[in-house]
Amino acid sequence: MSAYARVKLTGLRSGTQLNGRRVTTRLTKSRLRSARLDFSVPSSGAGFEEVSAYYHVNEAIAYLEQLGYRGPRRLFTRPLEIDARGTRDDNSWYSPGERTLTFGTGDVDDAEDGETVLHEFGHALQDAICPDFGQSPEAAAMGEGFGDYFAGSFFAARKPPDYRDAVMTWDGARGDGRPPCVRRLDSDLTYESFDHRATADEHENGQIWSATLWDIWKATGRRVADRMIVESHFQLDGFTTFARGARAILDADRNLYRMRHATILKRIFRRRGIGPVE
Repeated sequence: MSAYARVKLTGLRSGTQLNGRRVTTRLTKSRLRSARLDFSVPSSGAGFEEVSAYYHVNEAIAYLEQLGYRGPRRLFTRPLEIDARGTRDDNSWYSPGERTLTFGTGDVDDAEDGETVLHEFGHALQDAICPDFGQSPEAAAMGEGFGDYFAGSFFAARKPPDYRDAVMTWDGARGDGRPPCVRRLDSDLTYESFDHRATADEHENGQIWSATLWDIWKATGRRVADRMIVESHFQLDGFTTFARGARAILDADRNLYRMRHATILKRIFRRRGIGPVE
């Protein structure tokens, strides 16, 4: 049992199911019930994915509230709806129109992996600030890169050093690499590597953006990086570009920190070939 940790499920409303003020799993079939709201379940037990998805999304929204996105600046005005076992495919997604999260059970159940949950939540977060984010190839890549970044940032302090630059290691446990994972945050890719073909994979292109954001995280620390990067989305639209994203982060630094990090930010963007940022 050493691999398990008991956690408190916060934000729950009265009742017997996982319905909270931030999150609800109401879309999930065969939902868990508990008269005492005790949802202790091992990973092999029915409903573990539902508990994991609720817990991680609820904690992520609570963290955003700590960053200042509460009250008039609240990003989610109603509970985010989750289907923890919505497909048998090895796939998960956020649906902008319905504003719902769906997780697949193919191979490793996606909702078992907290970083996979928060990667998909990253799309919901972007859509809450900038509706229909990801309509152009660069914007789509930025969406995937941000999802990886947000998941990595959220869990970094809880992971051993050799796992810190890897994301979704549980979901990608059967893959290659040390450690095995779905993707990494520390690639040496630059914008010159961006594949502009119509058939390009936004997840591959997204590793350029996630590595750029991770450089910022390493240079400024979690809270500063998260605040600047989340806040930058208020200046973007669904067809944005890497260059506009970089400029928006610089503007967020100006508004939040009086340009305290401008020099290092510009250095990071130049090193990644993203510009102009002067």
